[in-house]
Amino acid sequence: MVVSFSGRAAHGGEISDVTFSAVVDGELVGRDYVPAGDELTDALAAPAWARYGTFTGQPLIKGEVVWSVGERRVVIRGRRGGARFEECLP
Repeated sequence: MVVSFSGRAAHGGEISDVTFSAVVDGELVGRDYVPAGDELTDALAAPAWARYGTFTGQPLIKGEVVWSVGERRVVIRGRRGGARFEECLP
């Protein structure tokens, strides 16, 4: 699952969409998009809100929270200002 987010100071943050997909035999299958704004998308976006809150004092940040269920890991990645970031969350 991939949750796209963006935000910056004075504009707050937003979740643009959630993509559910699976990789079977090396191919991406079952791609579904869910619009933001319900309890499920809010819960899946929680790592972005926990990391950046209301984006107060932040430059433009665009990123994704990537949930790899099979690997049991969550990665948050993207760009903050002009710098790339990627980190595996506990």
